[in-house]
Amino acid sequence: MAASGSRHLRCVSSELAESSGGQMESFPLFIVGSPRSGTTFLRSVLNAHPLIQLTNECRVFALLKDTVDAGSHRPDLLSPACRDRFGRFSRRTLGAWVERFYREELEIKAPIWGDKHPSYADPTVLSGRTGSIERLPLSGSCLRLIHELLPQARFIHIHRDPRHVANSLVHKHWIGSVEEGIRVWEQYVGEIIDFFEEIPADLALTVSYRTVIEDPDATAASIGRFLSLADASPISDFLMSQRRAPTPFSDPVTDIADLYVVPGESTGDDTLLDLAGTAAAQLGYAAA
Repeated sequence: MAASGSRHLRCVSSELAESSGGQMESFPLFIVGSPRSGTTFLRSVLNAHPLIQLTNECRVFALLKDTVDAGSHRPDLLSPACRDRFGRFSRRTLGAWVERFYREELEIKAPIWGDKHPSYADPTVLSGRTGSIERLPLSGSCLRLIHELLPQARFIHIHRDPRHVANSLVHKHWIGSVEEGIRVWEQYVGEIIDFFEEIPADLALTVSYRTVIEDPDATAASIGRFLSLADASPISDFLMSQRRAPTPFSDPVTDIADLYVVPGESTGDDTLLDLAGTAAAQLGYAAA
């Protein structure tokens, strides 16, 4: 079965390469960031390119993490005698299984395929949280599992000023206070920064929400280089069109007013950045 699946995926990859002139490599792509950082918008930006097709929070890796890292350790679900072998088999085969799901069931045809989901970077994705309060023990994010199952996967981290993220979280009634929102931002972003330091540099790209909104050409050029796109103009064209006539998104994922109003750099209490830890300095929001 595994060999058959591999042959099938090689055929799919060949067909995709032919459809894009024989030059486009096929690989997975994942957009991550803290909630309210522009991940939904960036997915729409990338999906404007004909060679990219990303789902909106399919969340399949949260399910796989629950199965491989949690469920497989329950003796009522899996015999302890099979646990190690199941784990090795899962990590060897589930990457191909995910791509088959995308290609066959979701009918994704574009060479660059994947998902946008902030909670892939949530260190409490299985253990859960109440506001900024984590339940212990922490489960760890899905990022390392994605990289292990799909070692060719690339990741784009879109980040936004933690003060603006925190205010947006409060506005959406997802968090109780701005201070809690800052802590949530730090947990997500810190996890992503640490993960990016572990993987090859050519698999990770970090972009600023402000740059995406305010500089379409620079954004398109950066993403085009990262994804090896011969023509990144569909990305810049889409961004320019959104500046003229923004496309509304459905609540509660995002709202258009919040998306396109980018506050000035001085907005917010600078003392809040202390709660954001070193991540705020690493991304240029606070002094190092």
